[in-house]
Amino acid sequence: MAASSIVGQTLGHYQVLAQIGAGGMGEVFRAHDSRLGRDVAVKILPPVFSADEERLKRFEQEARATAKLNHPNILAIYDIGRHEGSPYIVSELLVGTTLRQRLQAGTLSVRATVDFAVQIARGLVAAHEKHIVHRDLKPENLFITREGLVKILDFGVAKLTRPDELGGSDANTMTSATAAGMVLGTAGYMSPEQVRGKPVDHRSDIFSFGAILYEMLCGKRAFRGETPADTITAILKEEPPELPALDRKTPFAMQRILRHCLEKEPEQRCQSARDLVFELETLAGMSEMVAATGGRQWRPGKRVLRALLGVLALAAMLAVGATVGRRIWGKQMPSYRQLTARRGTVWSARFSPDANTIVYSASFNGEPSDIFSTRGDSPESRAFKLEKADLLAISSTGEMAVLLRRNSQTFFPIGTLARVSLGGGAPREVMEDVMRADYSPDGSNLAVVRYVGGKVRLEYPMGKLLFETTGWIGCPRISPMGDHIAFLDHSGGTGGGWVTVVDLGGKRTRLSEEWMELQGLAWSPSGDEVWFSGAKGGGNDALYAVTLGGKERVVARIPGNLMLHDIARDGSVLLTSYRTSTPVMGVGPGEQKERDLTWLENVGVFDLSPDGSTFLFQYYGEGSGAKYASYVGKTDGSPAVRLGDGTAVALSPDGKWAATVVDSSSSQGALLPTGAGEIRRLDHQAVQRLGDYRWTADSRSVVFTGQESGQPPRTYVQEINGGSPRPITAPGVTGSLISPDGTLLFGANAAGKPALVSLKTGELLEPRGLDQREWVIRWSADSRWLYVYQGRQLPITIHRVDPRSGRRELIRQITPADPAGILGSSRVFVSADGNSYVYQSERHLSELYLARGLMQ
Repeated sequence: MAASSIVGQTLGHYQVLAQIGAGGMGEVFRAHDSRLGRDVAVKILPPVFSADEERLKRFEQEARATAKLNHPNILAIYDIGRHEGSPYIVSELLVGTTLRQRLQAGTLSVRATVDFAVQIARGLVAAHEKHIVHRDLKPENLFITREGLVKILDFGVAKLTRPDELGGSDANTMTSATAAGMVLGTAGYMSPEQVRGKPVDHRSDIFSFGAILYEMLCGKRAFRGETPADTITAILKEEPPELPALDRKTPFAMQRILRHCLEKEPEQRCQSARDLVFELETLAGMSEMVAATGGRQWRPGKRVLRALLGVLALAAMLAVGATVGRRIWGKQMPSYRQLTARRGTVWSARFSPDANTIVYSASFNGEPSDIFSTRGDSPESRAFKLEKADLLAISSTGEMAVLLRRNSQTFFPIGTLARVSLGGGAPREVMEDVMRADYSPDGSNLAVVRYVGGKVRLEYPMGKLLFETTGWIGCPRISPMGDHIAFLDHSGGTGGGWVTVVDLGGKRTRLSEEWMELQGLAWSPSGDEVWFSGAKGGGNDALYAVTLGGKERVVARIPGNLMLHDIARDGSVLLTSYRTSTPVMGVGPGEQKERDLTWLENVGVFDLSPDGSTFLFQYYGEGSGAKYASYVGKTDGSPAVRLGDGTAVALSPDGKWAATVVDSSSSQGALLPTGAGEIRRLDHQAVQRLGDYRWTADSRSVVFTGQESGQPPRTYVQEINGGSPRPITAPGVTGSLISPDGTLLFGANAAGKPALVSLKTGELLEPRGLDQREWVIRWSADSRWLYVYQGRQLPITIHRVDPRSGRRELIRQITPADPAGILGSSRVFVSADGNSYVYQSERHLSELYLARGLMQ
């Protein structure tokens, strides 16, 4: 059947409209699904190939393999059939371009590459977990939609590694076409075991992924010869060229990921796509804090940072009132019953269908999160023993939606959505990359917020997009009538947010004005109000309500912070009272016992003097001003001193100056005197500062990474007494950690790999003994060692590493005496002799309360 004769015909209930493509597996047409009223793509295998049993098997294999997958990064298959002897497959219709076409238009930025790579890896995770290997990954089989979503196409040569899952003869049919000894795939992207005709598994796809990643980064194929035979020889015996130096530095971590994907032996290769997703997402999140350069650029906007701490502020305890029955002016006063007493963080809480049982997830005393149940009249809680699980919602039928394997201890988790009975049992996993969820009133469907391709999506039911943003979406709650979903909309880019509702057709309405902080949301039992907790600016978070017409009112306010979790049908309310802090601990010179150095809450520590006596920190809490405020504190516990506005990032070795970024949007900086003196401006002239400041050992000059117009970045030194920036490294070589003796710079070469730079000869040496999971703090006083630390988990470890020999020595392990409520990573600084240190953590402590009498 010719393509021209198919156009205009009807295949089943699909009206063929136009041809849109052709390939080795058939021709692709745009068609209209008259039954569901949507346009689709139809791939047709021509009749001449229908007699080819092998080709027909592969066509059916594509349909069956892909239909098993339900993932946003994999082409969705809708149907399969035959028309006049020609088999066809129906899929979603994509609008955009293939990755091959995108690469032909020019190389991708590092950011776009990482974004696309994460999406491809996520799609592979979904396929590999179904025991499906693609076996033909290449840029032609990767499609980028107009919205930036990457879709993996053409599982036509996929191999089911567990054919028994299909059952019967179909399984044998599908595997016979891909038996060992047959070479399927595309030269240039096949794995070594694939070109040898050996059996392959999911690690073959990882090799192909590495070849594609290489091409995205530099615009050239990793393996390419004049003939297919030459290309195969390159795959088997040669390593791809090192990534070329880029104007924007390719991170060393990316080089490591590439090498790990492109190992010749499967056993030496990255072993899972899930590991790839983790490494790539870590790389994306570390774009401004790269251990290889010793950088410490940690300067989020005030509101964003507060959001990352759980969108929380200040301190409070909720007064417990035993006032049931008490009336003032004819109104019953609210009552509050405390349900939790252990030190830690309550993440979420919900009423059971009968409102008598309360279920909540929490982390107590530094232990992993778990889910607990209690009753309003009981002081005891029972653990479900679902370690590292968070509660998302409870259905009217008594089922819990939970989040497994959350990515971090924050209020913005991402994990795997699962369902589990309130009565117990093993969770049944449903969907990955989920952040929040809520049940429909009848318990049959779920609304989910999930992270897809760099965007956050609200879907209801799962898979149907209602709203999408590059910001974030909080607390989706379906109305009692099931016709609207209320949520916290943080899509404005200002750090604030709006209470918003969307109907089932996707019409969105903002009910509130913009609030500086929003957290917690629930519908009133009647569905005529949406309740939420937050603050418009400056004050503590309180409890509010807004009608569907936009009329706001205060429900409850205390001298502290409130966060709303749920409202029962009888009007009972679950709230947490909470407080946040950023404790600073340390050991000063000549001391052995750790001291609490906290002076203000909501601070960020940025530096410690070489002798360990003075530390530099930024205050971003109430009253800090639009540009924040910088302070110096003493490790002996004496009062801190305010230096002035701006983000002070580096203390001069003589302790007289703090190099400061006054305005993060400007490349210029300033020096704040720690004692008497005037502020000095640092005019970098034609050099744009790209990184934070460091100092030379004599305190006469600052060191920073900069860039002149049209030139690669490099390292500059500038005297503080009015000198001009002077480059001290070759173009592309960056960093700012100069050894005290002035001979070496620790930074990165033009390819983004860690490097030791001789400041006398310009020679580059590869440092040894470093771990990409660690941050570099400083050089030792004798210029022999680099101090490094790992602060993502407890205990915090500090090592010293000789970058010439690779020798490592553990010098300290730090376990906070009180680990309760500590969130995220700690930040660590050490003196030049390694004997003194300062570290800062983020802590959130909350208690759960049952409130009655809040309804009007």
